[in-house]
Amino acid sequence: MKQTLIIGYGNTLRSDDGAGQKVAEAFFDQEKIKAIATHQLTPELVEDLVQVERVYFIDAAPVETVMIKPIQRGDNEHNFGHFIDPKSLLNLAQEIYHYVPDAYLVLIPAQDFKLGENYSDITQKAIETAIHLLQERLTPCMK
Repeated sequence: MKQTLIIGYGNTLRSDDGAGQKVAEAFFDQEKIKAIATHQLTPELVEDLVQVERVYFIDAAPVETVMIKPIQRGDNEHNFGHFIDPKSLLNLAQEIYHYVPDAYLVLIPAQDFKLGENYSDITQKAIETAIHLLQERLTPCMK
């Protein structure tokens, strides 16, 4: 069983918005870690969530620095429209499987969300920082 799930999401055709996927890709093929790069969060990801001890949701956001913060699940909160957020997935996991892994949100600084496939300088540096910070956190899990 994998101990950690990394879900990087965002639109790779919207410049910096694809940063979450880029971070997740850095963890493909790592032992004890399952990494998923996806355009958006979907209810099907719940099955992956309930098979791990911890999950990191990685997304681009208009923040100043890379942030890693715990996600607190809210009772009966759902956001199932055109966009599903991490809390909604965690709540769905609790409802269906009566289990929720430890969950963290990793925000990558982003400033350019226009059409394109290149990252701004701030986001490129933040991607590298996020990968490094996650590797430090996950090193005990990889052994």
